[in-house]
Amino acid sequence: MVIPCFDSLRWLPETLRSVLDQTDGDLEVVVVDDGGTDDLAGFVRSVGDDRVRLVRQDNAGVSAARNRGLDEARGSLVLFLDADDLLEPRAVELLVARFDREPEVGLVYGWAAVVDETGAEVSRRRTSDWEGDIWDRLVTRNVVSLGAALAPARLLRELGGFTVNRDRFRVDVEDWELWLRIADRHRVGLVPEVTLRVRRHESNSTGGGAVAALDVAYRHLVETVFADQPPERAVRRSEMVARAELALAWHSLQDDFDAEVGLAYRRSAGRHHPPVRRTAEYWRLGVVAGLLRVVGRQGLLASRRVAQTGRRLVRRR
Repeated sequence: MVIPCFDSLRWLPETLRSVLDQTDGDLEVVVVDDGGTDDLAGFVRSVGDDRVRLVRQDNAGVSAARNRGLDEARGSLVLFLDADDLLEPRAVELLVARFDREPEVGLVYGWAAVVDETGAEVSRRRTSDWEGDIWDRLVTRNVVSLGAALAPARLLRELGGFTVNRDRFRVDVEDWELWLRIADRHRVGLVPEVTLRVRRHESNSTGGGAVAALDVAYRHLVETVFADQPPERAVRRSEMVARAELALAWHSLQDDFDAEVGLAYRRSAGRHHPPVRRTAEYWRLGVVAGLLRVVGRQGLLASRRVAQTGRRLVRRR
């Protein structure tokens, strides 16, 4: 397991505990200090577990840190976990068991729940039933959450790991691009259970201008993915563009609280791929944008809290 860190000690102790308490404890943890200023080395020493080791590099960004961890990893299977996310207790056991059933797959993934700082779920779970030869579907939507994915170290090294674009894009979608490279060659396996809790908090926000930066990264991804694709795959390009624009619309509404930009992305998605106009996501975007216009930022936040409470009550029942 590889955990890249940059001044991550607020969250890392709980994250690392979720790893070390796995029901399958036959694992190693490579913590990569990407040039942070906190006492990460002291923390790792205090853990006192020989399954955990630290490597340090000059700051080079999260993709480079993940690749450094991949270089250092000794295990045959690798999972990349962000320093603020949490594994479910049986995550490793379930993901490895899925590999054992079909060792030739190139990637196994589970589902993810998005939680707040307290661990309470705050949005719909990221679920999917896609497995097998899924490139033509995965190109339209990234259903593979980073810390819920397990892949062979040998294959990851053959593919060159994560593409490092930090000098080009402030925000990137490098994980989706890697999953697509894997799915281009190999079948993908699924564990239909939540294996990861993705923690959402203020300090993992990308800050002002993130939507514009993410727009550039998405469009670069489309160009990269569809370079030299045969005609039977090239037909998926317009849908990938449209789905990316729907994602950008959500970011515009939920992060920047900008209804006009969100609706502009929604309209553009409909022009690029008209069938998205018939999807539930397209219409939910319209509803949320309309609500934001009427009640403003604080009203939208209040309605979001009500929806989150409702989802938690439903799950308890």
